[in-house]
Amino acid sequence: MPPTEGNRPQELPEFTLKNVLTDIYNAIYGLLFDPDYKRLVGPIIAIVTSIGTKVIIAKVPYTEIDFNTYMQQIEVVNDGELDYSLIKGDTGPAVYPAGFIQVYQFIYWLTNNGTDILTAQTIFSYLFTLSVIMAMFTYTGVRPWVLILSVCSKRLVSIYVLRLFNDGFTTLAMIGVTLVLQQTAYWYATLGPNLTFAATCIAADLFSMAISVKMNALLYLPGFIVVIYFLNGENLLKSLTTLLIIPLVQVSIGWKFLLPLFNDEMAKYLRWTYINQAFKFDRKFLYEWTVNWKFVSEETFLSDEFSNGLLIGHASLLLVFCFTRYLSPKVTGKSVAVLIGDFFKVFASTVSKDNLLLNPDSGPRLVMLILSTSNVIGVLFARSLHYQFLSWYCWQLPFLMSTANPYLTIPFWFAHEYCWNVFPATAESSILLNVVLSLTLMGVWANTSAWFKH
Repeated sequence: MPPTEGNRPQELPEFTLKNVLTDIYNAIYGLLFDPDYKRLVGPIIAIVTSIGTKVIIAKVPYTEIDFNTYMQQIEVVNDGELDYSLIKGDTGPAVYPAGFIQVYQFIYWLTNNGTDILTAQTIFSYLFTLSVIMAMFTYTGVRPWVLILSVCSKRLVSIYVLRLFNDGFTTLAMIGVTLVLQQTAYWYATLGPNLTFAATCIAADLFSMAISVKMNALLYLPGFIVVIYFLNGENLLKSLTTLLIIPLVQVSIGWKFLLPLFNDEMAKYLRWTYINQAFKFDRKFLYEWTVNWKFVSEETFLSDEFSNGLLIGHASLLLVFCFTRYLSPKVTGKSVAVLIGDFFKVFASTVSKDNLLLNPDSGPRLVMLILSTSNVIGVLFARSLHYQFLSWYCWQLPFLMSTANPYLTIPFWFAHEYCWNVFPATAESSILLNVVLSLTLMGVWANTSAWFKH
């Protein structure tokens, strides 16, 4: 039977140099610009990251900064010390909550009492690779080239595998929080209220674990509250219950230092010492190490007026984002006045069916936007940024920059990377860092389609 038009084999293009070059061009273009190619680009990035960190560990000398101090602090704890003021090392006392102690106790055990630096670097190599893999899943609707930027920071890689700072564990937990809430938003209609509530509780548990390693995770709190309130159907009782998990987890993690079952004078002293040392909000930073405020004098940097000004600026910008973006009627499906009125209906679920956070198409993107901007606003007004603090937000930066302006993403990213690789920081590098972060947030705020598109 002769072939008909319907079953005639499709002729392949002629094998010519022009067609081969066209195919190569189309493949490269797709790998860089087609969001559907993320399924291919993601695994490539993960493999390159894993291999790259191992090469760096082999070729670049390890730099001792705080890891040995961490191990000395763990030795003190392992010897039975409960007085947090006495848990010290060469570079100072323990200033992080008990989650930090538990993480580094495990590392202490894995690394032969902290002496096997190569094993420690390998652990942090896996930590960085896992963080990159998980972060790529949070990037919704972006072109693949944006993902590539997430692993191109020289400073970021050194923080993980050459410095072994604790910040990376908090970051991993917060990426986990973001993923859980994104998936909850995506499957909201399928999960139902009970499973949705359970998912927000899991997110709160992870959030508290992040705080227990380092308190910078609290910068996410405003955005976290907004997201879990909407995911819980605007049910205030459920939302408060979810938030209650955070202090409960803190108590369980810090149990041995908080001694909640004892109330004698020694227990009170140990409890207060732990809280004061691990959750000290008015801690002073050294001007020598600040990356973001070298353009002000040391006297200004250390002043209470400067600190209070940063706090006011932080709160003010958060309120702008909150009332013009997070709680915008275009997002919530109702006016702010109605939203506030519904807030006091404690037991009712008053969320609008038009709330974009509950839409599978827009919800995951909004979760990322709300949590990322909440965090980076806090970074912009941080009392001080030290070099390891880059890991707090670097995983979100390519997403935010591409949302702000895809055409300026690469120059902005290189400018930002320059700021973090100037050592010691200068007035010029600090100004540039603040300009880049400010313009990025302005661009994200101005991109209304990112916030209000269904």
